[in-house]
Amino acid sequence: MNKWNYGIFFVNFYSKGEQESSKMMNNALETLRIIDEDTSIYDVVNINDHYLVKKDSEDNKLAPFIALGSKLYVLATSENTVDSAAKYALPLVFKWDDTNEERLKLLSSYNTSASKYNQNIDSVRHQLMLHVNVNEADTVAKEELKSYFENYVACTQPSNFNGSIDSIIQSNVTGCYNDCLSYVANLAGKFNNTVDFLLCFESMQDKNKKKSVMIELNNQVIKFRQDNNLI
Repeated sequence: MNKWNYGIFFVNFYSKGEQESSKMMNNALETLRIIDEDTSIYDVVNINDHYLVKKDSEDNKLAPFIALGSKLYVLATSENTVDSAAKYALPLVFKWDDTNEERLKLLSSYNTSASKYNQNIDSVRHQLMLHVNVNEADTVAKEELKSYFENYVACTQPSNFNGSIDSIIQSNVTGCYNDCLSYVANLAGKFNNTVDFLLCFESMQDKNKKKSVMIELNNQVIKFRQDNNLI
């Protein structure tokens, strides 16, 4: 990967009987405080659906967007959405609950639309959300992530979820540390190194392990960027 960078996002939900969402966010922030502030990690932000208004017509709304720091990204929800984003050369955020096939299809549509609108997107870098569960026992990692997704669906889409949790797991990241790292590197290649990664570690049950993985990954990313004169 020639421009590897990553951030952290947190899915704000909680199951009945679990801690309040505000306490969960505080725990997430406490995890980040262990890592030096001068790193490649983004500030923790709340990710909500909004709309970016481009007045092609008075009532025309362009697409859902996500603010990451001072940068604006369009959430890649459909081919129509990415077509609108490409029209203004706005970068995308690929969703964690899409399969890789869906993500790559949307990227292809974006590139085709950018060409149609004569937009130069050589410097555009997208973001891709991934859930990560690192465990030497691959089955444990997958079960923890599956339980996490099931709780998420139960809280947010109890009656209208039509997807496959197993297929979503396959498009996120589980397994031992090296396998997870290789998966992310290979995925970056599939996206022609046009994406950075937003990683979520919330599903990991071993809190100490989660913190150590975040620190180890962060150090490796920083070293990679220093070695390649990216920071």
